[in-house]
Amino acid sequence: MKSSACLCVPLLVMLAAPARAADASVDVAPSSEWSGPWAGVLGSVGGLDGDGAMAGVAAGYDAQFDHIVIGVDGDVSGGGIDARRLGGRFEIEALGTIRARVGYAFERFVLYGAAGVAFASAEYARNGRRDHETLFGWTVGGGLDVKVTGSVSARAEVLYVDLDRRSFDADGPAGFGPSGGIARLGLSYRF
Repeated sequence: MKSSACLCVPLLVMLAAPARAADASVDVAPSSEWSGPWAGVLGSVGGLDGDGAMAGVAAGYDAQFDHIVIGVDGDVSGGGIDARRLGGRFEIEALGTIRARVGYAFERFVLYGAAGVAFASAEYARNGRRDHETLFGWTVGGGLDVKVTGSVSARAEVLYVDLDRRSFDADGPAGFGPSGGIARLGLSYRF
């Protein structure tokens, strides 16, 4: 997890390099460049009491007031974060969040913090029996957005997710309350 999170910042710097190397006659966008709706794709690695990777979509709306950017966003990802537990296999099959964000804009960057609710679809399988549950909880984190072009931005962020404890019945009861850190990279189009 730590190495995945550490890779996010260098990748964003590399993505920003072409934008900085562009024709010097192109002006930096006005101070309200972060205002408006956006949508994009994201990839995640990390774990909620397990390890794995997910891919998904995200959308939101930001409003900029001088250097302060506030917004709301939502995302949903599918894939698999799994682990062996109590003689069976526990897996987060899908994960989503709805968050409020507050950030500080400078040049082509926004450094932000975010917090909100998280939800997940999880499965526990043991001895040929399966049980599915929907888990709810909270998330907090932060990251960096960078303008790659006038309408395209890239994002690197780290989230901590804590989901409620649920009981699964797969060849006997088993309870899980997954939590952990996730590193994410995203690419968005701003309308």
